[in-house]
Amino acid sequence: MVTALLGALFTLGTTAAMASDAHAPAAAPKAPASHAAPAEAPKPADAGHGTPAASKAPETLSPSIHPLRRPAIHTATAVHKPAASHSRPASSHKPAASHGKAKAHTSAAAGHGDAHDDGHGHDSETGKVQNLVKAMLAANTNYMKRNNSSYFDKFASKQTPRATVVTCADSRVQSNAFHPDAVNDLFMVRNIGNQLATSEGSIEYGVRHLNTPLLMFIGHAVCGAVAAASGDFSKLERPIQKELLTINIPKGINVNEGVLMNVNNQVESAMLKFGGEVESGKLAVIGAFYDFRNDYKQGKGKLIITNINGETDPAKLAALTKAGNFFNAATGMSAAPAGGH
Repeated sequence: MVTALLGALFTLGTTAAMASDAHAPAAAPKAPASHAAPAEAPKPADAGHGTPAASKAPETLSPSIHPLRRPAIHTATAVHKPAASHSRPASSHKPAASHGKAKAHTSAAAGHGDAHDDGHGHDSETGKVQNLVKAMLAANTNYMKRNNSSYFDKFASKQTPRATVVTCADSRVQSNAFHPDAVNDLFMVRNIGNQLATSEGSIEYGVRHLNTPLLMFIGHAVCGAVAAASGDFSKLERPIQKELLTINIPKGINVNEGVLMNVNNQVESAMLKFGGEVESGKLAVIGAFYDFRNDYKQGKGKLIITNINGETDPAKLAALTKAGNFFNAATGMSAAPAGGH
């Protein structure tokens, strides 16, 4: 009897324990519920990026140098209009397109990364860079071989340039087109549109700290910055817009006429800024046009002087250039004493 009772109690306890264990996992599914919360978080598109920046009207950015009156442009021949490919700046190519085929570039580089005939290979970005860096290092080695130690000793401790030269950053405009060796002779300043306003500090350093007696602004044929400034550039990146805003030319103007007007504007702005140096005969301000397309029929690569201290008449410019009178040409004051280099 006792044995039967103990057996019944044992069976009942075992059944209860099994029932308890069978129900215990029922609470387990609640644990993952804490991981479902992130699904409710707002997507990045809702965090203030709903309206594209391009749809907003561009802000008016105040230039550091105010627009000045535009001097008359005198040209002897008609200007060839730029090709359609120059009417829009290169930034119209969307960067996203180049990143969408990264694997294709990688595979192409594997097969074409070795040799390109002139360093301008188009097989891959990797090949282009490899060849360019190789060519630059080789050119530097040859440069070192051509110039001995005494060549570098002349400017190792101090620079003594004779001119501050402002050119467009365009890769087709380089100092070797108008100077045999610009080292320690030309204090070069480059920006889009060969402007004073966007490189004012660099130009002032050249004129007032390096005491260069010549300040020269060089524009060039079919300038992309001028073409952009003469059209609608509201969709370009804001830093580019800011630099184009200080190119004060009429909308729709022929690109080369715009280049000449822009050069004249730069000369006039510089004469106002450095008026003391100009009036005392210590600084000549010259504007020029680099014609690598022969648009003005004086030969491909011709550097044409278009402005001497505000004078833009072609006949007078020719006479002043022939006489070597580059100081105070517009005012008729005497030239500054010649200096050595």
